[in-house]
Amino acid sequence: MRRRTFLGGCATGVAAGLAGCGGLLEERSTDGSGNPSVLEDRPDAVYHPTHIEGMEMIGTQTVGDRKVGLFYSYAHRFWTVTGTRTNLAEIQDGQDVHLMASTWDPETQTVIPVLDQPTFTITQDGSEVDEKRAWPMLSQNMGFHFGENMALSGDGTYTVEVDVPAVGATTVDDFQGQFGESITAEFSFEYAQSERDDIRFEQFPDQKGSSAAVSPMEMGMLPLSYAPRMGQLPGSPVEVGSVGDATMVATVDGSTLLVSPRTPYNHFSIPGFSLSATIESVGFDGQLDDAIGPVLGAHYRAELPEAPSSGDELTVTVDGPCSLSRHEGYETAFLERGSVSRTL
Repeated sequence: MRRRTFLGGCATGVAAGLAGCGGLLEERSTDGSGNPSVLEDRPDAVYHPTHIEGMEMIGTQTVGDRKVGLFYSYAHRFWTVTGTRTNLAEIQDGQDVHLMASTWDPETQTVIPVLDQPTFTITQDGSEVDEKRAWPMLSQNMGFHFGENMALSGDGTYTVEVDVPAVGATTVDDFQGQFGESITAEFSFEYAQSERDDIRFEQFPDQKGSSAAVSPMEMGMLPLSYAPRMGQLPGSPVEVGSVGDATMVATVDGSTLLVSPRTPYNHFSIPGFSLSATIESVGFDGQLDDAIGPVLGAHYRAELPEAPSSGDELTVTVDGPCSLSRHEGYETAFLERGSVSRTL
């Protein structure tokens, strides 16, 4: 399959891989891995990263009721999350690429997040080269995906198996009953270090650390995990407030409470929270369930004893921070617990 190289966003928001993004081939330097050093004074919120990297597309496969896309870029640092603490995953010797995968519904193009770790297995001529469990991740230019730094054995032909677990979230509307089985997608690709080194790389010396985000990539063949616009939500949606820089949008559809957390700036859905809600007027005070739907995407929901009335107060509480691993610019956000309230 023909591969295409994409830049994961640029300062001007120009389409990935197109001309018009200045300084895309700046020298990769500073921390020994080729990446700029981690900023010392980062805000406890979303911030503009020091740099972004393009990526090379390996291909897509339709397996069962999901489509799987596989990509790679330079090996790079990221952060895993334990409770409210982040853990920097440094680039290790022998790690050649950052391998990434995304899964989506082929009909609606809705990204299907899985919070359990999938497995990447790389072989060459029938022998295993590397195998790792990939991390469910969030990045400013791609939104939700899976990723991990992987080793290769030089230039050559490789086979990659991507084993994706079943979806653990509640499937609703036209997704009801789908994504309940694990799937395996297999890809074959030619790798050359010279081609990897040609992947675009951009630094942001003037914008790094500011209250902003890089533009999402624009790839027709790769859907991104955008949260639904307010006008796409049923009922009368309201912005309840922000916890840890995650904006909580909520609405009621009949007697179903729907909560849609999203990132600032790029408005990606944020799975991986533990959320609860209170509407005293209808006697509800309980946990929200993870869910996925064709229009709502990744969201949280609960059935209420009865439909609330206009003017009733809703409180949304983050009981547990987002558990997703993060690319730079998101690792200091979505880590707080707390509550926000608003009248419906």
